[in-house]
Amino acid sequence: MTQYKNERLLKAISLVSKEYRELRNANQLEVNNDIKESKKVAFHIGRIETAKNNVSISTLQLLCEYFEISLSDFMKRVEEIDESLKPKQKMNA
Repeated sequence: MTQYKNERLLKAISLVSKEYRELRNANQLEVNNDIKESKKVAFHIGRIETAKNNVSISTLQLLCEYFEISLSDFMKRVEEIDESLKPKQKMNA
């Protein structure tokens, strides 16, 4: 069975990741090494920023901790980048 991938979501996550990384004036290698050193886990921000692979919530949480933002703020920015990812409002009759 094929794994579901939301290409629009992955692209928006990629753009937000790059945006926050650039705000820190860090390159991909610096982010990878900092997270690997502090959390003792394998981490590859390039996989997130290419938008080709699904990203786990745990991986996003690690990235948010590194950027010192909440996961909810990260996802709010994702929705700002791609408005189609926001939930549709139901109309009251």
